[in-house]
Amino acid sequence: MSKSRFQPVPIPEKVKVELSDSEIVVNGPLGKLNLKLSNRVKVEIEGNQIFVKNRDNSKESSAHQGTIRSLISNMIEGVTRGFEKTLIIEGTGYRAQLTGNKLQLFLGYSKPKMVILPPEIKCELKVIKSAEKGDLTYITLKGIDKQFVGDVAATIRKMRIPDPYKHKGVRYASEVLRKKVGKRAVVQA
Repeated sequence: MSKSRFQPVPIPEKVKVELSDSEIVVNGPLGKLNLKLSNRVKVEIEGNQIFVKNRDNSKESSAHQGTIRSLISNMIEGVTRGFEKTLIIEGTGYRAQLTGNKLQLFLGYSKPKMVILPPEIKCELKVIKSAEKGDLTYITLKGIDKQFVGDVAATIRKMRIPDPYKHKGVRYASEVLRKKVGKRAVVQA
């Protein structure tokens, strides 16, 4: 079992934390996030640190303690620095186009796929030309809510999952694809 659930979460100078019975609100330079607290844990603010303690010594309470501590830590990091995910579109003729809050993806289908981006997510496109891989389109998603940024990135990746044989499709920048060998003709001796 992880021992990080016992560590306090430090509060930076620019961040304000408000605590009620069932909710915690974190306000920072980039925005405001709130989290509904579990009734299995109690959250206390002492000085510039947040302590998450479990109400009883059950396994579920310990699990909730670690989860709530991690979520509060991510909220504080989100309102101070923010989160970003980078996706890469690879393939001949595959590209993306951004108009307002709509991301249009040309992924080899008969019609382009549309993703409507929420106002909390900022999107940047960058095209890099390379000789061996063709044009690579980088999509960078930025936001303050870690889960929300990940959900939008997963939705975009799901439009065309990368092919292990040709490496065409949408993948994360940190994702490593192992190229599979296709069928080979059997050589008779």
